[in-house]
Amino acid sequence: MRALFIDIETTGFSRDWDYIIEIAAILYDTETETEIDRFHEYIKPGKKIPDKIIKITGITNYKVANCRSEDDVLRDFIEFVYISQPDVLIGHNIDAFDKPFINKRLGRYFLGEIEFKTIDTLKLARKIKPPVGMSTATGKPSYKQESVCMGYGIDYEAHSAIEDVGANIVMLKCLNNTLIEREANKRKGLGF
Repeated sequence: MRALFIDIETTGFSRDWDYIIEIAAILYDTETETEIDRFHEYIKPGKKIPDKIIKITGITNYKVANCRSEDDVLRDFIEFVYISQPDVLIGHNIDAFDKPFINKRLGRYFLGEIEFKTIDTLKLARKIKPPVGMSTATGKPSYKQESVCMGYGIDYEAHSAIEDVGANIVMLKCLNNTLIEREANKRKGLGF
Protein backbone atom coordinates (compact mmCIF):
# COMPACT_ATOMS: atom_id res chain seq x y z
CA MET A 1 0.00 0.00 0.00
CA ARG A 2 1.24 3.48 -0.87
CA ALA A 3 0.67 5.56 2.25
CA LEU A 4 1.29 9.29 2.44
CA PHE A 5 2.10 10.28 6.01
CA ILE A 6 1.40 13.99 6.58
CA ASP A 7 1.95 16.56 9.32
CA ILE A 8 1.83 20.34 9.60
CA GLU A 9 2.85 22.99 12.10
CA THR A 10 0.79 26.18 12.19
CA THR A 11 0.65 29.64 13.77
CA GLY A 12 -2.45 28.55 15.71
CA PHE A 13 -5.66 26.53 15.48
CA SER A 14 -7.87 28.81 13.34
CA ARG A 15 -8.17 27.56 9.77
CA ASP A 16 -9.38 31.05 8.77
CA TRP A 17 -6.81 33.26 10.48
CA ASP A 18 -3.74 31.11 11.03
CA TYR A 19 -1.11 29.87 8.60
CA ILE A 20 0.89 26.73 7.98
CA ILE A 21 4.54 27.29 8.90
CA GLU A 22 5.88 23.80 8.18
CA ILE A 23 4.49 21.01 6.02
CA ALA A 24 5.90 17.52 5.63
CA ALA A 25 4.89 14.33 3.89
CA ILE A 26 6.57 10.99 3.34
CA LEU A 27 5.28 8.61 0.68
CA TYR A 28 5.84 5.16 2.14
CA ASP A 29 5.35 1.64 0.79
CA THR A 30 3.91 -0.33 3.70
CA GLU A 31 4.60 -3.70 2.06
CA THR A 32 8.33 -3.17 1.46
CA GLU A 33 8.63 -0.73 4.40
CA THR A 34 10.52 1.78 2.28
CA GLU A 35 10.30 5.50 1.75
CA ILE A 36 9.45 6.32 -1.85
CA ASP A 37 9.53 10.11 -1.77
CA ARG A 38 9.19 13.07 0.58
CA PHE A 39 8.05 16.67 0.67
CA HIS A 40 9.20 19.07 3.38
CA GLU A 41 9.21 22.82 3.52
CA TYR A 42 9.06 25.71 5.97
CA ILE A 43 6.66 28.51 5.06
CA LYS A 44 6.73 32.26 5.64
CA PRO A 45 3.30 32.97 7.17
CA GLY A 46 1.22 36.08 6.53
CA LYS A 47 1.63 37.11 10.18
CA LYS A 48 4.15 36.86 13.01
CA ILE A 49 4.51 33.50 14.69
CA PRO A 50 3.20 33.81 18.27
CA ASP A 51 5.68 33.20 21.10
CA LYS A 52 3.72 30.18 22.37
CA ILE A 53 4.03 28.51 18.93
CA ILE A 54 7.75 29.31 18.78
CA LYS A 55 8.17 27.60 22.18
CA ILE A 56 6.28 24.50 21.01
CA THR A 57 7.76 24.13 17.51
CA GLY A 58 11.09 25.92 17.68
CA ILE A 59 10.14 27.63 14.41
CA THR A 60 11.01 31.33 14.68
CA ASN A 61 10.07 34.31 12.54
CA TYR A 62 13.76 34.57 11.64
CA LYS A 63 13.86 30.93 10.50
CA VAL A 64 11.00 31.47 8.02
CA ALA A 65 11.85 35.05 6.99
CA ASN A 66 13.25 33.99 3.60
CA CYS A 67 10.94 31.05 2.99
CA ARG A 68 8.31 30.86 0.29
CA SER A 69 4.70 31.90 0.88
CA GLU A 70 1.94 29.50 1.91
CA ASP A 71 0.34 29.91 -1.52
CA ASP A 72 3.51 28.89 -3.39
CA VAL A 73 4.33 25.95 -1.13
CA LEU A 74 0.76 24.61 -1.17
CA ARG A 75 0.76 24.67 -4.98
CA ASP A 76 3.79 22.38 -4.94
CA PHE A 77 2.39 20.27 -2.11
CA ILE A 78 -0.94 19.54 -3.81
CA GLU A 79 0.96 18.61 -6.98
CA PHE A 80 3.20 16.29 -4.95
CA VAL A 81 0.15 14.63 -3.36
CA TYR A 82 -1.63 14.00 -6.66
CA ILE A 83 1.52 12.85 -8.49
CA SER A 84 2.24 10.46 -5.59
CA GLN A 85 -1.19 8.82 -5.97
CA PRO A 86 -1.32 7.42 -2.43
CA ASP A 87 -3.84 4.78 -1.45
CA VAL A 88 -4.36 6.54 1.87
CA LEU A 89 -3.28 9.61 3.85
CA ILE A 90 -2.06 8.90 7.38
CA GLY A 91 -1.52 11.32 10.24
CA HIS A 92 -2.01 11.78 13.95
CA ASN A 93 -5.25 13.76 14.29
CA ILE A 94 -5.37 14.08 10.51
CA ASP A 95 -9.18 13.92 10.40
CA ALA A 96 -9.82 16.70 12.91
CA PHE A 97 -6.83 18.97 12.29
CA ASP A 98 -4.28 18.43 9.51
CA LYS A 99 -6.51 17.54 6.54
CA PRO A 100 -9.24 20.14 7.29
CA PHE A 101 -6.61 22.83 7.94
CA ILE A 102 -4.73 22.04 4.73
CA ASN A 103 -7.97 21.92 2.74
CA LYS A 104 -9.14 25.26 4.14
CA ARG A 105 -5.81 26.85 3.24
CA LEU A 106 -5.87 25.24 -0.25
CA GLY A 107 -9.37 26.65 -0.74
CA ARG A 108 -8.15 30.11 0.15
CA TYR A 109 -5.87 29.97 -2.90
CA PHE A 110 -8.43 28.17 -5.12
CA LEU A 111 -6.27 25.03 -5.22
CA GLY A 112 -9.01 22.48 -4.55
CA GLU A 113 -8.89 19.90 -1.78
CA ILE A 114 -7.14 16.71 -0.82
CA GLU A 115 -9.84 14.06 -1.09
CA PHE A 116 -8.07 10.79 -0.30
CA LYS A 117 -9.28 8.43 2.41
CA THR A 118 -7.41 8.67 5.71
CA ILE A 119 -6.15 6.65 8.63
CA ASP A 120 -6.02 8.73 11.79
CA THR A 121 -3.45 7.29 14.19
CA LEU A 122 -4.96 9.29 17.09
CA LYS A 123 -8.27 7.45 16.63
CA LEU A 124 -6.37 4.18 16.26
CA ALA A 125 -4.39 4.81 19.47
CA ARG A 126 -7.56 5.65 21.40
CA LYS A 127 -9.09 2.38 20.25
CA ILE A 128 -6.01 0.18 20.83
CA LYS A 129 -4.96 1.89 24.09
CA PRO A 130 -1.20 1.28 23.75
CA PRO A 131 1.37 2.07 26.44
CA VAL A 132 1.78 5.83 26.83
CA GLY A 133 4.34 8.09 28.42
CA MET A 134 2.06 10.93 29.53
CA SER A 135 -1.28 11.54 31.21
CA THR A 136 -3.93 14.18 30.68
CA ALA A 137 -4.72 16.80 33.34
CA THR A 138 -7.40 14.44 34.68
CA GLY A 139 -4.93 11.57 35.05
CA LYS A 140 -6.16 9.57 32.06
CA PRO A 141 -3.72 8.24 29.44
CA SER A 142 -2.79 10.80 26.80
CA TYR A 143 -2.88 9.49 23.25
CA LYS A 144 -1.21 12.46 21.62
CA GLN A 145 1.61 11.36 19.35
CA GLU A 146 4.43 12.37 21.66
CA SER A 147 2.91 10.32 24.50
CA VAL A 148 2.29 7.19 22.42
CA CYS A 149 5.81 7.42 21.02
CA MET A 150 7.19 7.68 24.56
CA GLY A 151 5.21 4.59 25.51
CA TYR A 152 6.81 2.66 22.66
CA GLY A 153 10.29 4.11 23.28
CA ILE A 154 10.36 6.05 20.00
CA ASP A 155 12.74 8.98 20.40
CA TYR A 156 12.22 12.00 18.14
CA GLU A 157 11.90 15.79 18.10
CA ALA A 158 8.17 16.38 18.67
CA HIS A 159 6.46 19.30 16.92
CA SER A 160 8.79 19.27 13.94
CA ALA A 161 6.53 18.24 11.06
CA ILE A 162 9.15 16.11 9.31
CA GLU A 163 10.17 14.44 12.61
CA ASP A 164 6.50 13.86 13.49
CA VAL A 165 5.92 12.17 10.13
CA GLY A 166 8.92 9.86 10.56
CA ALA A 167 7.89 8.98 14.10
CA ASN A 168 4.30 8.35 12.97
CA ILE A 169 5.52 5.71 10.50
CA VAL A 170 7.29 3.85 13.32
CA MET A 171 4.38 4.40 15.72
CA LEU A 172 1.86 2.94 13.26
CA LYS A 173 3.99 -0.21 12.97
CA CYS A 174 4.02 -0.46 16.78
CA LEU A 175 0.24 0.04 16.99
CA ASN A 176 -0.27 -2.70 14.39
CA ASN A 177 2.05 -5.04 16.32
CA THR A 178 0.17 -4.32 19.57
CA LEU A 179 -3.11 -5.17 17.87
CA ILE A 180 -1.69 -8.38 16.37
CA GLU A 181 -0.23 -9.47 19.74
CA ARG A 182 -3.52 -8.82 21.54
CA GLU A 183 -5.46 -10.83 18.96
CA ALA A 184 -2.97 -13.70 19.25
CA ASN A 185 -3.23 -13.66 23.06
CA LYS A 186 -7.02 -13.54 22.84
CA ARG A 187 -7.03 -16.58 20.53
CA LYS A 188 -4.53 -18.39 22.75
CA GLY A 189 -6.80 -17.75 25.75
CA LEU A 190 -9.69 -19.28 23.83
CA GLY A 191 -7.63 -22.36 23.03
CA PHE A 192 -6.89 -21.64 19.37
